[in-house]
Amino acid sequence: MASATDISPPTTQDADDLVVEHLDLARRLALRYARRGVETDDLVQVANLALVKAARNYDAGTGDFAPYAAATIRGHLKRHFRDHAWMVRPPRRVQELQAAITAEAAQPGQADVGELAESFDVAPEAVTEALAARGCFACESLDRPVGADGPSLGERLGDGDPGYDAIDESVTLRGLLEDCSCDEKDLLHMRFVEECTQQEIADRLGISQMQVSRRLRRLLDTMRERADVAA
Repeated sequence: MASATDISPPTTQDADDLVVEHLDLARRLALRYARRGVETDDLVQVANLALVKAARNYDAGTGDFAPYAAATIRGHLKRHFRDHAWMVRPPRRVQELQAAITAEAAQPGQADVGELAESFDVAPEAVTEALAARGCFACESLDRPVGADGPSLGERLGDGDPGYDAIDESVTLRGLLEDCSCDEKDLLHMRFVEECTQQEIADRLGISQMQVSRRLRRLLDTMRERADVAA
């Protein structure tokens, strides 16, 4: 009777036979990961390649081939999701917990958060976060209609409100105006609020247009320097 050390790795023919005999196993395992944002054909390909690797590395002295192949295939499928399938990549701890929950629970979305938290010895908040990460594998299409005759999802998204930029600019400007004199504020008001020309301002102040230009340029340069310091 040969000892474990006398058993040699499988020949090419032996490995090919193992692959052919266990293709159904690879497909069944791949289908367990279907409908998670990765094409089924891609999953089957990953599983088949893992099966080939398992067949080539299999040592009969370590036990039956099927459990060994299944572990190898599951590992490759999980790594494929971890490394290539995330549309939005969450932290590694969330990825690992999400994968563990998926492998443990038949219907992760219907599982009890408290029971899962106790099973994996984590906080319920961590389980909720991991379950939410299932949506990171695939993004919703903006062309998807909302309701039977409703607008598309993209049409329901709000546009950027220019008012937010105006608020930011207003707060910045208010701080800069605090250091301006009354005459400087009046000059800015005439030019940028009343939208008077430099000549119209000169006529109201009884000075030349050139003097108005110089005052404005000097005042604006000073305000820019103050804004740079504040930033």
